[in-house]
Amino acid sequence: MLASRDARAYTAKRSVNGSPSKRLYGCWKATGRRITLADAFEDGYTTSATFSDVRLAGRYVAWYGTATDVSCKASCPPDYVATKSRVNSWDLRRRKRVRSADATVTSPGLVLTERAGLAWVEGSGPSSQVRAADSSGTRVLDTGAIAPASLRAEISIVSWVRDGVERFTRLR
Repeated sequence: MLASRDARAYTAKRSVNGSPSKRLYGCWKATGRRITLADAFEDGYTTSATFSDVRLAGRYVAWYGTATDVSCKASCPPDYVATKSRVNSWDLRRRKRVRSADATVTSPGLVLTERAGLAWVEGSGPSSQVRAADSSGTRVLDTGAIAPASLRAEISIVSWVRDGVERFTRLR
């Protein structure tokens, strides 16, 4: 469980059609009302979903999620992408999504600012990228040999280390 002064995020195990699954919840403490944010499940046939790297900053919660759908099986179009990966952030006080962006996060490289800005690391080695999603949109912040574990967020500043040098930027 993650908790801030005003909010919390937690997971609960459950069973869907006899298969074990997990659900991510968020709660605004002032009202005590929980909201379902994401599910992790495997139907054993055509669909599955996961979530990871859950972060909490003030009233915002963020996570990385993947969803796979191979229900078209052999009849899938040639350009069909069966697995979709996204980073998401929610405002628990207002009970609504703030941001969602296509992403492939190199764990543990996801951070959340206190204004719902997201930053994450994609890839590994010399072609790693620090990407961000905030009120200015989704963009690449830096490319190079970036250590995913070096990514940090403090209030609205995101920092990381590339080639041994610390870099930073403010997210809006």
